[in-house]
Amino acid sequence: MNKQVANSQLMQKMNRLKVLNYVRRHPNASRPVIAKETGLSLPSITNIITYLTSVGILHQSGTEVVTRAGRKSALLRLNPSLYDFLCIYFGENSVVLARTDLEGNILETTDFSIQDMSSDTITEKLCDNALNFVNASSKILAIGIAISGLVLPDNRFVMSARHKWKSFDIVRVLNEKTNIPVFVDNTSLLKAVYYFAKNDTVSKENTLFVDLENGVGAVQYLNGTIIKATTGEIGHTTVDKDGPPCFCGNRGCLEALCSPRQIVSLYKELSGHTATLEEIQHLQSKGDKYAREAILHCGQYLGIGLQTLVNLFNPSVIVINTGDYTDCPSLIDAAAEEMKRRAYTSLTDNISLVYNNTKTDAILGITYNLFDKVFDIAFPHNIIE
Repeated sequence: MNKQVANSQLMQKMNRLKVLNYVRRHPNASRPVIAKETGLSLPSITNIITYLTSVGILHQSGTEVVTRAGRKSALLRLNPSLYDFLCIYFGENSVVLARTDLEGNILETTDFSIQDMSSDTITEKLCDNALNFVNASSKILAIGIAISGLVLPDNRFVMSARHKWKSFDIVRVLNEKTNIPVFVDNTSLLKAVYYFAKNDTVSKENTLFVDLENGVGAVQYLNGTIIKATTGEIGHTTVDKDGPPCFCGNRGCLEALCSPRQIVSLYKELSGHTATLEEIQHLQSKGDKYAREAILHCGQYLGIGLQTLVNLFNPSVIVINTGDYTDCPSLIDAAAEEMKRRAYTSLTDNISLVYNNTKTDAILGITYNLFDKVFDIAFPHNIIE
């Protein structure tokens, strides 16, 4: 094959992927709109749409409703049922496996507890469950794993302080067992992938996504792109060298100093009574001084973490996934106040704080991430040639 033909085929594939990804993010789009937004000519769009519908990845969802005279253009959207993904989410005490379609709609799920299990036992049980899904569906294109831990850009899981795992080589083992591509990413990063894919009106200049579920994670979104070099492990920065012990083996980590467990422990120490985080929030709203002190103390440490992020990244928007603190808004308020008090005033004057909490974000994030990886120019596609 000569170089000119090869370059032409590469450009053709790139244009097909550009159209596919636009329709995926903007369902029920018409050909004229797709042409305008992608910069491709209308004849090129027609050829690409004809191809993508012929292989089944796109389908017509109706016709546009317009007042102009002439033929109405067809509306197009992704065909989500053409292939499946297998999404695996490691929670604090359990693993959830979900088979989804290409849009992230959950088709079936299963889960199992990982409390007191060794990494070898977890690997064995996970492979058994994954194989059940793979044997039941021949349409699974890829497997994605979300885990709270350090994941390097080469798709290599290194460690999880929360689970006390190191060099847990689940990607290689699962790939060998299923013969399906496997990708692993930090949970906070995957939630950010979904959030920004579904909220494209959010500032595309410089935004931080701070995840407060199962720890403290942070991901940067700059000029419309998630900076995947960010590891997301802000929770394991030391803010008090003599502070309480953390999952990671150090003392005084941000995560340890503002965790729900720490709030509950501090309240018990101050008041002599045991209460849940939700109960402590209720007591605080009723004027209980011990509840107020416990929440304020931990909220201020979270604010120190946010201040560090502000001074480092100078964001215009901070999206806070409230996660474990959804039932404790007072802690988020205390953190925001502490952040503004400590950070450079010139950096906080125009910061917008946005609050988010959706429990299915991790699974949806895996789906969106897998779609980006599988339908990418560098991936050996089966249908986009």
